[in-house]
Amino acid sequence: MAIIRILLRNGMSYGEFDQIARKCFVDVAFRDFSPEKKKQTVSNVAILTGLNRKEVKKLHELDADQGDVGGKQYNRVVRVIGGWINDPRFLRKDGNPSDLDYEGERSFSELVKQYSGDMPVAAMQKVLTSSGNIKFTGDNKVRLLSHAYLPSDDPVEKLTILGSDTSQLIETIDFNPTAAEEELRFQRKASNPQVDPESIPEIKLFLQRKGQAFLEEVDLYLTQHESSDDSGVELSVSVFYHESEDENQEDEK
Repeated sequence: MAIIRILLRNGMSYGEFDQIARKCFVDVAFRDFSPEKKKQTVSNVAILTGLNRKEVKKLHELDADQGDVGGKQYNRVVRVIGGWINDPRFLRKDGNPSDLDYEGERSFSELVKQYSGDMPVAAMQKVLTSSGNIKFTGDNKVRLLSHAYLPSDDPVEKLTILGSDTSQLIETIDFNPTAAEEELRFQRKASNPQVDPESIPEIKLFLQRKGQAFLEEVDLYLTQHESSDDSGVELSVSVFYHESEDENQEDEK
């Protein structure tokens, strides 16, 4: 239900969804379901997916959009903020992020060049200013206002983050049932069906504070274990808050 609401809210018709779903079925069948030690075939994919051979061939030859611009930008922005709150070069003596000069040694420009890959400094400044993460102080230094990055008004970027986070959770759920015990990926949640509604604002503030602190600790830990070459593996840890609504509970029943 939630996915359908998101799609309809953003103007996607069933026909558009159907075409994307067909393409995904074909791509996954070719990539992950080849017969052992054999090359995957159009005929076998047609059997697996229930689509006819002509459509499988057409969809397989159709180039998917590999740009993922929103996802790359999100990762780069998060890395820059992570560097600012973890790298001793950009911290005050008390361990908090320093106000940075825009240019020069230990500056905002140096931070961006170090942690964003090839994203231009001006573009990073625009993104972080728009999201409310930074501002310029009276003495023209750049100050970090918030450790958590949330895109402000870009629906495409928000949906990209939604897709990425949802995909990672589902991949973990898919991995664990068939994985060996020593390879299981951590997946836990805490829930309570009888929370006092009047306590919800207080609980939200508690979780925002504790969750942000936990993720910053994890980010620092992962940074300390980064690979020095191209052999690195992407790891993610996610924390989210869910609140059931009465109408949704009735639908699920």
